[in-house]
Amino acid sequence: MSLALIEEEVRRFLSTKEPEVLCIKGKWGVGKTYGWMKFLDQANTGNSLALDRYSYVSLFGLNSLDDLRFAIFERTVSGQDIGKGADATTFQKLVNKGSDIARKFRPIADGLAAAFNRKGVSDILARSAFLSVQKQLICLDDLERAGDGLNVRDVLGLVSFLRIERQCKMVLLLNDQEFSEEKEQKEFNRQLEKVADVTVLFDPTVEEASEIAFREDDDLISLLRPRVIELGITNIRVIKKIETLARRLAEILHGFDNGVLKQAMSTLVLAAWSVYQPDNAPPMEFIKKYNQITDAMRDTDKEEDEAIAKWRQLLTDYPFSHADPFDLIIMSGASRGYFLHEPLRQEATALQRQYQHTSRDTIFTRAWDELYHGSLNTEDDDFLDELYRGAIAEAEFISALNINSAIYLLRENGRERQADEVIEKWFSVHTGEGLEFFNIANHHFSQDDRIDGGFKAAFEDRRSGYQDDRDPYEVLVEIGRSENWSEADIALMAMQSADDFEGMFEELRGRDVRKSIETILRLGRIDLDGSKEIKAASHEALRRIAKKSPLRARKVARFGVELNPPKESGAATDPA
Repeated sequence: MSLALIEEEVRRFLSTKEPEVLCIKGKWGVGKTYGWMKFLDQANTGNSLALDRYSYVSLFGLNSLDDLRFAIFERTVSGQDIGKGADATTFQKLVNKGSDIARKFRPIADGLAAAFNRKGVSDILARSAFLSVQKQLICLDDLERAGDGLNVRDVLGLVSFLRIERQCKMVLLLNDQEFSEEKEQKEFNRQLEKVADVTVLFDPTVEEASEIAFREDDDLISLLRPRVIELGITNIRVIKKIETLARRLAEILHGFDNGVLKQAMSTLVLAAWSVYQPDNAPPMEFIKKYNQITDAMRDTDKEEDEAIAKWRQLLTDYPFSHADPFDLIIMSGASRGYFLHEPLRQEATALQRQYQHTSRDTIFTRAWDELYHGSLNTEDDDFLDELYRGAIAEAEFISALNINSAIYLLRENGRERQADEVIEKWFSVHTGEGLEFFNIANHHFSQDDRIDGGFKAAFEDRRSGYQDDRDPYEVLVEIGRSENWSEADIALMAMQSADDFEGMFEELRGRDVRKSIETILRLGRIDLDGSKEIKAASHEALRRIAKKSPLRARKVARFGVELNPPKESGAATDPA
């Protein structure tokens, strides 16, 4: 049923005082509650709401009819409070309005408290309060999630009672697909048919879901809405979660160019969808490894999983070509539910610099988009010439994955010299990168990517010849304070001798003593290249320090280092 028809039916329902029961069914997350609240608000602000008292109750967690009866009374609002939700203020207004009941039963409750248990008194008050519930609008949500002590058949019986005896208009919001057994579902549907006057199926299109979810219409929503529609996200709760994350992200990226924000939102919507609806969206690992350019070079004769083919087709038309460092930080934030401000702003700054120099409309991307993907009439040499020209001119801003595609195609088509020139140019503009950059495994190549042999050899050559000019002591202090380290940090620490560590450890002061030494010892325990060297040198350095005096030995012992390890020959250690 279209959203327009549902809205028309709800508008009719709200505009009369005639007692009736409206049931709105739909899958989890499609926006039944959001839609109902929106329609109610429109009717209230448009002065077309026939009844001036309203109660909204979720059955989630309620375990008895008495709980439900009192909840209906407790959450009743009127006038301008309709649509805002019940709170202590609205409850006080309600008690004041029904003061006769409250005053009559308060002294009775005080008197009975001495003779009966407190629960009995509360039951009496709950029943008496329910007497005031009549001729009002009541919405019961989450019928399928009622507690074990609250039978759905009893709930429907109460609904029927409120409609007939109390002249109320009832709205039921439910997901009838949540019933575990087919027999249970059939019985519920049979009972519901006896109670509901009108039943509508809430199943909005992606455009309608977007309209319901995005109540505001600002610059951020203008970036989110088309992305949500392109991916076909209809779960309102997911869309609202995406919006919440997007607003946090936008705050962090305040002041950056619109191109940076636009890319951030495209990536966020895709990544958050993967996190919140893993059964519907492409897996995060697939998104991280996806690359439009290398995707065009994959072996099309190889049989591919149907789901993977579906995700490839989806991302072909989505504004996400590949995951750069900026995208990867956003993906990690979407998985965690929050973003690391400083790393995000650092990568945003680098991305903004890239936009300022080239934008995404570059020679390199035009060669792929227009000459390769966009035409079957392009001469091979015309495409390869433009590809080579773009790779040389824009090498600084092209990822390893994409530059490899250019190198591979150039070499495959007999342009060996040009392929080597692109390799040389690409590495010449990345001379200031850290050791991690020259580890080809850090550039997200997949098993299916065909890596050019010359490109791979160039990585290995730069890595083996890498020179780290940083001060080892400053690195030691930094990794201790941050309790975080990089591949280059580990490599630098692995180059330090026992003499080096001894000198650095003795130079440490204050909290840096404990933090830096504990971090180094932790690096020695993990299974990484260089860990064994770090462990051997750092432990030997601490043993040397311990031998200098009894108090130094006591200090070093706190770190759990064995001061008298067994000799390699297996001989017993000397007594302490």
